[in-house]
Amino acid sequence: MLKPERHEQLLELCAQRGMVTVAQAATIFDISEMTARRDFDELSRRAGVIREYGGIRLSSGSPIAEEVPFFEKLSIRSPEKEHIARTAVNLIRERDTIFLGPGSTCALIARALPRMRLRVITNSIIVLNMLQTRNDVEIWALGGQYRKRSGSFVGPIAEDALAPLGIDTCFIGTNGVLAQSISCSNLEEGRLQALACDRAAKRYLVCDSSKIGQMDFFGFFNLDQMDALITDANVNDKQRSMVLESTRIIVAE
Repeated sequence: MLKPERHEQLLELCAQRGMVTVAQAATIFDISEMTARRDFDELSRRAGVIREYGGIRLSSGSPIAEEVPFFEKLSIRSPEKEHIARTAVNLIRERDTIFLGPGSTCALIARALPRMRLRVITNSIIVLNMLQTRNDVEIWALGGQYRKRSGSFVGPIAEDALAPLGIDTCFIGTNGVLAQSISCSNLEEGRLQALACDRAAKRYLVCDSSKIGQMDFFGFFNLDQMDALITDANVNDKQRSMVLESTRIIVAE
């Protein structure tokens, strides 16, 4: 990658996260920390970029990219996500207690659930709406602070409701997975998903292949603690190798 391209991507990361550290830049772009520091020094001479100890950030007057709303995510790579959902539901057995996290892929898992007796725990209002007419599904909805962007409930109330519950199989989505880090854009949303994983006997990360090799703001769980990552057939060899260093990969055909 040429330096100008790397600089533009660094600026985009700053817009998404508010700040990028030297260590993050070195990992994401596969460069030395010395090169990252030189990049940061050059970018700090631009208007709107502030050099801080260990990183760079955009000034308060610079535009900040917003998290993509849930209903917009539904239309992004929807065929791939539907394949992932159909593969994921094959891992569910009758009378299982499953957790479905927020996100478009988990919502499609809810829509694809087979007709069998199940207990579903969720903090997603979209999953709740999809399943509310199902007589064969017992729903446990977690309340708390409502996040309009993701259509989910988060915070201490939701965490307290989830903490005593036993889960057979947990499905969570992500905005990015890089090396060991599974990440999302919101700390409280990540905390709840991490708690669901801790309570589950089996844990599956569901994401389309564009998320592999990416990183968002808050890393909330480690890939090597997942039973598998379920993704689409567009996954490339580099992405496969990265995942296989930590866990199994299940490719939805």
